Amino acid sequence: MTQEDRSVAGANTEEGPNAYGAAREAIAAQEREEARIAAEADTSLRAPLYEIFTSIQGEALFAGFQQIFIRFCGCDLGCPWCDTPEAQHDPPAEVWCQARPGVRGFSIANPAGIDEVLGAVKRILKHDEEGAIHSIALTGGEPLMHADYVSALAATLRPLDLPIMLETNGQRPDDLQKVLGMIDWVAADYKLDSSMGRPLDDDARREFLRLAQYKRAFVKIVVTDQATEEELEEVYAQIASVDPACPVFIQPVTPSGGARPPGGLELIRFRALAMKRLRDVRVMPQIHKVLGLK
Repeated sequence: MTQEDRSVAGANTEEGPNAYGAAREAIAAQEREEARIAAEADTSLRAPLYEIFTSIQGEALFAGFQQIFIRFCGCDLGCPWCDTPEAQHDPPAEVWCQARPGVRGFSIANPAGIDEVLGAVKRILKHDEEGAIHSIALTGGEPLMHADYVSALAATLRPLDLPIMLETNGQRPDDLQKVLGMIDWVAADYKLDSSMGRPLDDDARREFLRLAQYKRAFVKIVVTDQATEEELEEVYAQIASVDPACPVFIQPVTPSGGARPPGGLELIRFRALAMKRLRDVRVMPQIHKVLGLK
């Protein structure tokens, strides 16, 4: 072995343990931070919810998995094609809950207390004898309108050992910072100006995605027949500037509120444009709508 070979071997020997130790310390630091946030969580908080149930996720990266959905009331955008417009309006007096698909269900008081939501989730898991449930989705509406509650709720749910996914419109970076320590996945819904009928805040969206990279993140872009290549290329550039490997899902809108999806050839073109800048781009409709599920 030459002196150069011995130097390389020595460096590799040192770098291996050092890298391993650094990784262990990073994990330990994250666990300490999670424990701190959980200890400080205000479990007396309440928030307006619409429903809690379990079904098959029909969108984006987790499509096909069974999740527990905790749906919040209230939204700061009001997408014309929203498939749960009832969650945009005044919250109901009670939160409808369903312990398993196909049953009538039960209810809890609204605004919902964190302990009551935990009880509803545990009731769902009690019926999951097969272990079919993959994860928990915090969805809406817009959950980050209630960021402190989301953080405290997620801290309470973590001992259940199910990944927690936050579904959000990607426009509230300050609120995302409050919850990042307690969630596992960030699903950011990018809205196009053409489909919203007004411009959205590109700077907020870019900062949101940058923060989301501290967790595992993916982006969903709902496209209507009003979508243009120019605005899509701008959105693709924004995502690529943060992380070109971020999974991106182009979702043709399910017809609603006058919104119509693009044609198949347009969708092929939209994906081809994305692949100029991004590495993981897929076209995917709402699968749960096809299956006739909630």
